[in-house]
Amino acid sequence: MHVRLTGDAVADLANLKEYLEPKSPQGYARIVTAIFTTMAQLESFPLLGREGRVEGIYEIAVPRTPFLIIYSINAPLYVDVDRVLHGKQEYPPKE
Repeated sequence: MHVRLTGDAVADLANLKEYLEPKSPQGYARIVTAIFTTMAQLESFPLLGREGRVEGIYEIAVPRTPFLIIYSINAPLYVDVDRVLHGKQEYPPKE
């Protein structure tokens, strides 16, 4: 399987960089490495996460960070990362 990032996930990573990198470049590098390592694991083990709070969505905690990767499996060969959220962010969003 291959991991694809949605526009929301790309925006989440850009916001993380904008917020954290100026404050702690080393901390930012450590967290981003952990996020992408976890995403890489999903290529081989797409069901590694748990069923999410929304039907058809999975969640996986990024080890040693407060972040969650929210993803879905919509196509036979792809894991779509929908969001990369801090654990304190509201998910699912209220409608």
